[in-house]
Amino acid sequence: MARRAHGERAIATARKALASQVREGADPRASVEANAHRGEANAEHHRRNRQWVKEHPEQRDHAWFLREITPKLDAFSLSEIAKATGLSLTACSRFRAGTRVPHPRQWEALEMLAGTGALD
Repeated sequence: MARRAHGERAIATARKALASQVREGADPRASVEANAHRGEANAEHHRRNRQWVKEHPEQRDHAWFLREITPKLDAFSLSEIAKATGLSLTACSRFRAGTRVPHPRQWEALEMLAGTGALD
């Protein structure tokens, strides 16, 4: 719970800092390089997600993930979660806080990290 609260505070602080940068005309997200990198990364994630869905047509239960896996992520640092999934610290923070559910493609890595071994 303490990590979750800390994560939520960190996200709020980061959003305030970014809003300040935007007001000052120095939005770090607006550079050509940042946009190109983000576009390439997003395209690759979407490609991998589509491929995973083709290979795993069964439905996944998001409520199960939130109930069984999310609480166990509190025991791990964001770096550990990011290393297991290959995703950003921001995304991992949202998963650990329970505000987002990762794509099912990431569930196996998170189940293994959390030690459930409960693959459906």
